[in-house]
Amino acid sequence: MKRATGTLGLACVAALVCGAAPTGRGPALSERQRVEGLRIYVTSAASSLVERGLAASAPTGADAAAFQEVPHPGVRLVPTVARATNVPWIDSNGWRFQRGIQKAHYAKLPAGSAPLAAAEAFAFNVDAILNPDPADVEELGNMLQFLKANDRPPLPAMANIGVVDDRSGPMGEALNMLTRRNLLYRVVSAPDPALGLTVQLGTPDFPKDAARNPVDFAARVRAKLGDDNRLVRLYGTSTVIARLTGDGKRARLYLLAFDRSRRRQADDPQTIRVRLLGRYQPAKLAAYGRSNAALTDLRHIGNTTEFSVPSFIAIAIVDLDAAGDAAVLESAYSARELELDADPQREEWRSAPRVVAGNDKAGRPVPGAPMEIRSRWTNENLYLLYICPYDALNLKPDPTPAAETPRLWNWDVAEAFIGSDVEHIGRYKEFQVSPQSEWVDLDIDRENPRGQAGMSWNSGYAVNGRIDARAKIWYGLMRIPFRAIDARPPQPGRELRIGLFRIAGVDPKTHYSWRPTNGTTFHVPEAFGTLRLR
Repeated sequence: MKRATGTLGLACVAALVCGAAPTGRGPALSERQRVEGLRIYVTSAASSLVERGLAASAPTGADAAAFQEVPHPGVRLVPTVARATNVPWIDSNGWRFQRGIQKAHYAKLPAGSAPLAAAEAFAFNVDAILNPDPADVEELGNMLQFLKANDRPPLPAMANIGVVDDRSGPMGEALNMLTRRNLLYRVVSAPDPALGLTVQLGTPDFPKDAARNPVDFAARVRAKLGDDNRLVRLYGTSTVIARLTGDGKRARLYLLAFDRSRRRQADDPQTIRVRLLGRYQPAKLAAYGRSNAALTDLRHIGNTTEFSVPSFIAIAIVDLDAAGDAAVLESAYSARELELDADPQREEWRSAPRVVAGNDKAGRPVPGAPMEIRSRWTNENLYLLYICPYDALNLKPDPTPAAETPRLWNWDVAEAFIGSDVEHIGRYKEFQVSPQSEWVDLDIDRENPRGQAGMSWNSGYAVNGRIDARAKIWYGLMRIPFRAIDARPPQPGRELRIGLFRIAGVDPKTHYSWRPTNGTTFHVPEAFGTLRLR
């Protein structure tokens, strides 16, 4: 499961793709292991995991000597330092990996700690030898399957603090505290102007003895950085460590839960609140121990992104996309109402803002031309124009556009999910239009499915569908009263949450999604983008 390096200087494993074992990386792996990128090794106590292709056999001799022994991860209640009613002491190897350990040997793993050790090595992108307690082998296998299923190409580690490491013992403890406090840093040999804050002992801000008290040291770093500039902030937990990676277009957040009592209670209703610096759109949540986990209460407040993560066991992984222009559909103002004419060549539509949707629910490209969506707004209505190239249409016989059509999604249809309640993102309205001007409007409440209005709700909206058989394109126009989607009157700068989708063709149907939902349904409000009035 070893991934290529981020910015922490970990060695690249691109050579594995070419079938060559990098120098000093231990014994050569089988062809299957090279392809799958497995870099977790286990001792004979877990030989069954090797047979299942989940790990490799632990190296021996000189190859084993390249691995540095590290303690098992977990938490301790240390008298006078950490108590059950206070912040427990976290034993994490994150700071050791930040300092440069690329090969870790978890030689002494007491019962219950092996799955977390595997998750820690995975999150920090290091090779690891695990010597699990026999009682942990089955659970370790489950963890390795989870990590393997969620392995992705690596992204650079994100940090805005540079720490000039003097390699002293006190500095090691100080780095450990920065990791525990989720102050994302990078060990540097000299000040790096690209980072927001440089921490170097012997400077006015950080005297030579500043690292002797790790707690005060972390507080000093936090104060100098400022909470508004922290890349990650976690609320509702003191035993979860975050690691954030990204490249400006997408990001991956790793959350490691060190409290064993919480790790055993995945059904705990308690959530962890996450605040990230920057605007992101969550694309996927994978939480070990939670088969149907979902992020909730997504908010964009200024240049931050907030959401809640349900309780999980040992590790949760959140994949995010940067919520830049690709996540925003702008809508241009019109002083007059528009004709309900689905013609993109009309003046009001030629200059209208637009986005395209050419991927399916999983974000995979759909063959052929993408769907395009344009938007305008007036003082009374929101207009959405869909332009949908097709190979073959799946049309409902005997259409009745004068009345709402139940289960319209069984045929070709374009859809918009629109919500204005940032406190409850599971509440939104659904609108559908077909090539034959059929329509559906629904009031959705995923927080209370039995109490939602569904089709009994009436928005008062209108549609127009048109088929250009020669060009093999169909067009759908929606006119949605603002009062149906937002209690506030529309105004420039107003933002709503929106999902844009399309179902096309005969079985197997093609599903277009402007923002990937990574699920079996379009109804994943965490994946919606933004509609912005301008």
